[in-house]
Amino acid sequence: MASSSVQSSFDRLVQLPGVTGAILIDGDGVPVRTNLPADVTRIYADRMRPLVILARSMVRDLENGDELTYVRLRTRRQETLVATGNEHTIILIQDNHVLDESRRNSAASRRSSGR
Repeated sequence: MASSSVQSSFDRLVQLPGVTGAILIDGDGVPVRTNLPADVTRIYADRMRPLVILARSMVRDLENGDELTYVRLRTRRQETLVATGNEHTIILIQDNHVLDESRRNSAASRRSSGR
């Protein structure tokens, strides 16, 4: 099972604006926690693993000594964020409309507070 820090990160991420799904995957590619249906979880877990392996290899080839930590995929409807670690991967699916609105509100708040 995932460490308590990974579990608490998962719990915090699920609460972010626009999050429609989250999957925690162990180092073997097995989903250990999710808030999505099992069939959807399996599709994301199965499809993301080869993408992360390829991206990790590309980063190592381009920047010797560097490591992949994060992948972001954006479509018209959603954004999929993949955070990779040594032992776990977290996949977060967010609704673009809610995410964009949250970003606009956050930027407006920073401007009005003078930051």
